[in-house]
Amino acid sequence: MTNTNFLLFVFSFILLFYTNSVKTYQIINVNSQSELEAYPSPISSSNCVFSTLFVINDIDSSGLPNQVLINGNGARLLFSNQSSALYQFGFLVPNGTYTATLTIPGFPDTASVNTICHYPDVSLLSVSIIEDITYNEYSYYSAVFKLSGALIRPLEILSQQYYSIIRFSETYQYRITFSADFVRIQTSPSWQVSIPLYPNEISFNITYKNGTSPTILDSDIIDFEIYPNQTNVNAMPIYYGQIVKFKLTTPEITTIPNFRLNFLDMLEFVVRPISGSLGNIEFISSCFAGYPGPYSLAYQNGQPGFANSKYNLTNTIAYNTGSFLSKDTPIPLNDNTTIPMFTTFSINNENFDFKTLIVESNPDFNKYSQGFPYGFVEGNNLKYNVSFSTITFPDYSIQIFLYVKTVLFSKTYNTTFFNNIAYNESNAGIIRDIDSVYLGNFKFLIQIKAFTIGKYQIKNIKLNGQSEKNSINIQPQHLVRGTLFNGVWEILYDSILGENNQLNSLVIYTFCGVSRNYLSGSPISLDDPNKRFQLPSIGFNEFNFEDLVNITFLYNNVHVTNQSVSNIMYFNFTNISNYKDLSIGFSLMDPKTLADNQFDSLLNLVLHTMDDDFIFAEWVDNRYQVMFDIPANTMPGIANYYLTFSKELKIFSSELPQSAQLNLISKNIDIYGPIFSKIIKNPPNLPQDTFGWLVTIEDNVNGLKNGYITVRGTIDSSLHNFTIEPSKAIKGDKWVGEYEIYIKEHQSQCIQQSYEITDVVLYDTFNNIASYTKFEDTGKNSRYNPFINYINGTFINTVEPDIIICSGVSDSSGPTLLSFKSSTKGLDVGSLNSRNISFEFECQDQETGIRENQFPIVYLTTLNLDIHKCISTNSTPFQTTTKFTCTTTVPIGFGYPTDIVLSVYGFINNGGYYSGYSTQSLKDSGFDYSLNTTIYTENQPMITSTNSITNYGGSLMIYGRMLTCGNLDPKEVHLKYSDDGDGGIYISFTPKTIYDSFILIEGIRATNQSFTIKITSSSTSIESNEFTVTPKLFFFNYTAPIEPTTSPTTSPSSTPSSTPSSTPSSTPTTSPSSTPIPTVSPIPTNPPQKCQGNPECGGSNQGICKDGGCVCYPPFIGLTCTSQIIIVPQPSTNSTNPSTEIPIPSNDNSQDSEDISKAIFKSLISLVSLRELNFKGEQTKLYTFDKWIFTPLNNNKNLYETSINSNSDTITNISATLEWFNKSTTVEFANQQLQMNPSSIKYTIEINEYPFSQSLNTLQLVMSASLISSETDDICSSKEFGNTTNGDDSNFLKIQVDNHSVYGRFIKRAIIDSKVQSIENTLLDSTMKPISTSHSTQSYIGITIPQYSKQVIIDPDFSIIIDQRAASSNSENSICSNNSSSLTKGQIAGIIIGGVAFLSVIIVCTIYYFHKTKKNRVFRQSIKNKLEQFSSK
Repeated sequence: MTNTNFLLFVFSFILLFYTNSVKTYQIINVNSQSELEAYPSPISSSNCVFSTLFVINDIDSSGLPNQVLINGNGARLLFSNQSSALYQFGFLVPNGTYTATLTIPGFPDTASVNTICHYPDVSLLSVSIIEDITYNEYSYYSAVFKLSGALIRPLEILSQQYYSIIRFSETYQYRITFSADFVRIQTSPSWQVSIPLYPNEISFNITYKNGTSPTILDSDIIDFEIYPNQTNVNAMPIYYGQIVKFKLTTPEITTIPNFRLNFLDMLEFVVRPISGSLGNIEFISSCFAGYPGPYSLAYQNGQPGFANSKYNLTNTIAYNTGSFLSKDTPIPLNDNTTIPMFTTFSINNENFDFKTLIVESNPDFNKYSQGFPYGFVEGNNLKYNVSFSTITFPDYSIQIFLYVKTVLFSKTYNTTFFNNIAYNESNAGIIRDIDSVYLGNFKFLIQIKAFTIGKYQIKNIKLNGQSEKNSINIQPQHLVRGTLFNGVWEILYDSILGENNQLNSLVIYTFCGVSRNYLSGSPISLDDPNKRFQLPSIGFNEFNFEDLVNITFLYNNVHVTNQSVSNIMYFNFTNISNYKDLSIGFSLMDPKTLADNQFDSLLNLVLHTMDDDFIFAEWVDNRYQVMFDIPANTMPGIANYYLTFSKELKIFSSELPQSAQLNLISKNIDIYGPIFSKIIKNPPNLPQDTFGWLVTIEDNVNGLKNGYITVRGTIDSSLHNFTIEPSKAIKGDKWVGEYEIYIKEHQSQCIQQSYEITDVVLYDTFNNIASYTKFEDTGKNSRYNPFINYINGTFINTVEPDIIICSGVSDSSGPTLLSFKSSTKGLDVGSLNSRNISFEFECQDQETGIRENQFPIVYLTTLNLDIHKCISTNSTPFQTTTKFTCTTTVPIGFGYPTDIVLSVYGFINNGGYYSGYSTQSLKDSGFDYSLNTTIYTENQPMITSTNSITNYGGSLMIYGRMLTCGNLDPKEVHLKYSDDGDGGIYISFTPKTIYDSFILIEGIRATNQSFTIKITSSSTSIESNEFTVTPKLFFFNYTAPIEPTTSPTTSPSSTPSSTPSSTPSSTPTTSPSSTPIPTVSPIPTNPPQKCQGNPECGGSNQGICKDGGCVCYPPFIGLTCTSQIIIVPQPSTNSTNPSTEIPIPSNDNSQDSEDISKAIFKSLISLVSLRELNFKGEQTKLYTFDKWIFTPLNNNKNLYETSINSNSDTITNISATLEWFNKSTTVEFANQQLQMNPSSIKYTIEINEYPFSQSLNTLQLVMSASLISSETDDICSSKEFGNTTNGDDSNFLKIQVDNHSVYGRFIKRAIIDSKVQSIENTLLDSTMKPISTSHSTQSYIGITIPQYSKQVIIDPDFSIIIDQRAASSNSENSICSNNSSSLTKGQIAGIIIGGVAFLSVIIVCTIYYFHKTKKNRVFRQSIKNKLEQFSSK
């Protein structure tokens, strides 16, 4: 070999060796250009934050690199597989360009990216003010501005010391909210704002809009009080600060006054109106119990000036946090063969004072809080032991901790389990993909695909927000496809919750404690590194405030004194294409609604918290509309509201023009629940062996609705619950009532101990709440305390029985558990009907016996620290030995796929000792202590909730799990209405949209009643649970109150005589009162109806179609507006009985008068009888009316009186006042305005005291209405009964012969014992068998009156109408002569016959003469005979 060849050989060998030894990689930069250019973050800092991403592919399958460097620093490995890896490197860059270079040691190639950090040029930026500064309670003082200029993207501006700044989605618009500290120092309406934009700042001025908060004078503030008013006192409950109350006497205010309770110029607390009226409004606030020190009341005394009032105080309340856990011994259980558990045990020597036990653990667990008896295993409240068990993992990679605390006191248990395994990241779960779908109403469906390559299943996936409220825990029950090793999870996400999505994260946990964290904006997987984790949100290009136009209300200047009012807001947009498909939420901000939504804030903090209760706008008739209720007795003046478009974008009414404001009128303000006005401990004349409290509960405006009071024994923790409602008062009514909170003891079987009221919840009739909880640790409920009059008396809520009641018994320990059995060893927690379980157990106490009416509780606990309670009942008497049972249904997915552990606590004996058994104790005793969940039905559909639907129907969003029935097609939603409109059968709906967790159906009809839905699969027998949907009721029947013109009269109190003792000056029911009559809720309203007629509602000249049906223009009337009121002369007066005969002028234009037989019409309406009915509706007593005493009142009004004698010899007086109306008149009855038609008659019927035979019986007034014609050939009659559609919420009766009708209106309310209450009108034809033919018709109506004490007043009225179409065989409930056709006589003859119509409660006779002949005289006698038949029925 030559030297040349040798050299070539060596070179080739070296080249081959080098080629085979150098690895080949492909490096890919996956950053978009927009990610490589940035502004400083935050914008006030000097550095930009960048995160570069590179994918490295192994080309020659030689293996991924061991090390990757970027500018010499190690990059973070995010994801990898056998051939590819994704690396991330984050760094800070100052102004300018920076190059990041990736290198792999031993690999010659590199990859670089150039990043650019921009400092904004302030000289090229401008600020335009979109909305000036306005004030409201939610956004405080805020404004909207836009930042424009040379910007590559919107700037993220962080909150400053004096204001917070939030950007509207992806726009250049910002809302700035000013802190209380900033507002307080402003002296002019022009407020200067400076925003740091490194290295400079941009400054601009915003003007405060006058008039959004009233000016207050110091002299307007009176009656300033502090509760309690002593110093160095103990608060009744822990963590309740001192309460401040005062009155404002400013006579006229149109917006909510801006008061603040200022603490050391550091914190400011809200001040709320609670009661009174304009010129005398009472306000309330509370100090922060955790901050004793000086407070002052501040208020706005100018625009926008603020001042501290002359009222100052020092909060000196001290509170004793007490003790709960003084000694503990954590016990890890080393038992691999069964269920690994962790049991705590503590011995406590200090008094237990009813604190709640709160248990938390690692972030992947839930937390729970339980009060007594949970955990209490031995002792009494003077010395007790606490022990409870929790299930743990078979294997766990990291240290687990158990965090046990009570109010302001905590202990932590840190435990490493016996079978701890080494941490291995490969045991972590991996997200493969995340998708989302917008469902509407701000909700998204999030679908997560995840898997794990280890042996441990995925435990849960947690979406972490900034608080618990906007964090979501996705658990095994949310799995919709696949397995817990590799599957798909679905969850609903409310995009309004939370604040900044950039701060969110997603963490996936497996059943060994290993987790993987995904930060917002980070890549999801190696498969698509450009897809980033980001919670979905609703975005806008830009919102133009000027686009929002034509804001009006169905009712404005609304009177809400003692009544809530349903209203509608209408609005539109000029560029409707930009907004038409948006979800728009509406919320009121009046003080009552804010209180209901738990609104609370410290005003110098950025975040105000409120439970948004949105009502969503609907697109109707080419505009948006939203129905809402205005609460009763709220603050008068401008009621603020806001529209929500996204998490960031809210438009407040204070920013809208005057025409968009909603004004309220209220003579009363009541935003405070019922309170204790008087408390007597151990009052005189107590029953033997009884002790307790006699309390007076007062709510002078709204009245008490219901509530409860909880009392506990201070030594044995025995529980005594008392239901509070007006019917249980021993004296008084719902406005002021006395209630007995009494406990009875057995002298030989009790211990001497005091008893304490630990909880009180009281609601008024408009759901204002006053509540007290002994250990309230938030302070929010401090202001609304039913004990407000007794906060100074710290022992008013404790009482001790007299020493003679309990002689004392001797005992040394609690009851012993003899047996404990569960009905099954396992639960299918994915099934519909196999989640039920029962427990039977027996306890014994041989020393003093088991205490009566104390019921132990079985607790079911999961590995995830979910807890479910089963409260027992005794199955044998409370004696030495007592048996208990309980049955419960656990939630769907409860405990899956691990075990559920059991415990039972709450056994109490008569000697003052209690006992309980943890899971470990049950196991050691040989009792049942766990349940397995290995059997799990995966494809069982379960409906869990729906969206809110109104009584007007529409679309229904259904939420749940496995609603696709395991992807078995097709699916149907079956719906059953409960108002019998469809015969009580299921109606099938085909879903418009369907996912495993969501279904949308359309076409729900209007209904005021609840309805039932279920989901079925037509290809299998799978069915979901039945779910009841209750619509939100809106009734648009508001009428403004009328000032009084006459005084009401008293009702007859004795048997009528020939000459009444006094002449009533007016009918009691037609005299409107300046103060509305108290109402007993609910008052029925008519459901919406579909508009009828062809043309609809009689055409545009006769009526209009509204949401509730046809509303007719006078003189038209009826469901289709095709009947017409006719004018007739006032009839002559009948002095014998309340009947009237009305001659009607002929309206006939027929030319063949001799050949065509003319007709006479006659109508008879009468009071038939008064009946007493039992609870089944069966008649038990019957009274008929014999003799009436007549008294003329004036030319248009007459009074008729009679009486009946019951079996108990009680005389019941009955009076009927008949009033004729010559013209259209508005009258008021039972707080409702009614329109009386011309030529109509109204009857006011009063029935005095009646002795009911049984407590459940009712009274029914029976009326008869008939109409008869002299024409017998080619004629039809018909009758109709139903709901009116003109908004008066009444029933109507229409009886028709030919083209003449009698029309009666029966309203659904009455005045019963001086209160407005609902009554029921019923058609009785099916039982009373009226006589009806083709030329005559008759109906019976029953007005059913609930049981009363003193008096009832009802108020029907009647009119005469002529119909455009005569009755025919096509008419409802028609009867026709043999030779009649379906054509009306008007169609045959081409004429419209004028006629008469009349209907009355007593008697109204209407005669219509077309021709007077001998034949007519014969016919009159025939009518007389038939009327006598009708009257004798």
